[in-house]
Amino acid sequence: LEHNVIFDHLTISAGFVAAKSSWSNMNMTIYPGLDVSYVMGRVKLFASYNSSLRLPSFTEMYYKLQGYAADPHLKPEEMQAVELGSQIHTPVVSAKVSAYYHHGKNMIDWIMDTTQGEQAQWQSVNHTQLNAYGLEAALQVPVKIGQFDLSYSYIYQDKANEPGIVSQYALEYLRHKLVAGLQTKEWRGISMRLNCRWQDRVGAYTSFDGTMCDYRPYALVDARIQKQTQRYMVYVEANNLFDNRSYVDFGKVQQPGLWVVTGLKIYLHSRR
Repeated sequence: LEHNVIFDHLTISAGFVAAKSSWSNMNMTIYPGLDVSYVMGRVKLFASYNSSLRLPSFTEMYYKLQGYAADPHLKPEEMQAVELGSQIHTPVVSAKVSAYYHHGKNMIDWIMDTTQGEQAQWQSVNHTQLNAYGLEAALQVPVKIGQFDLSYSYIYQDKANEPGIVSQYALEYLRHKLVAGLQTKEWRGISMRLNCRWQDRVGAYTSFDGTMCDYRPYALVDARIQKQTQRYMVYVEANNLFDNRSYVDFGKVQQPGLWVVTGLKIYLHSRR
């Protein structure tokens, strides 16, 4: 159920979801949500409170092959989230900043106890509580050749990994992520997009020789150039432009180097 109230400068959206799971023997539970925004000229202030539920998947409950030991008695995970922020739009700059707090209960994760050596398995578990504090900021500035944009996100969790425990989801996250981009104006239908991202992940992984290693920060550069007409659009896109193969983003998974993709889109009717 949801209801929206719209005034000249104020918008309020409130509602709730009622959920009951017979499988987990949970009672009927109400998950409310409230979103409020207020516009003052070019500035918008917003705040929200939302709660949610996620039932464990079939894999998380019953997958027990190839080093995985699922738990059929997992509880549903629940989340409460609060966010405050503001944004501004002017001919010179567009910006947005927000801060949030997430309180998670019975968060589902796959973890491995590496102290068990070759007997170690990935196990699905419920984390009792998980609190996350975050900040997000974005900036867009028009420049002579196009538009420059910059975004940054920061997350801090009050639950840390225990020694020897490797997490796949809940305890390994991007604490810092910075993305800078440049979109050029079209010149005879040709435009270019250049992106550079730097990120720093929290957590550790086990190398192929069994050594525990912390994730290290890394940076990647992507580029895309395209030509657009009324009849077709052709593009070339390069990911990891400088062929960086030394970074680790998830466990022992080897990361690709330079990856180039090209494509052609044909319009059967002229674009207006």
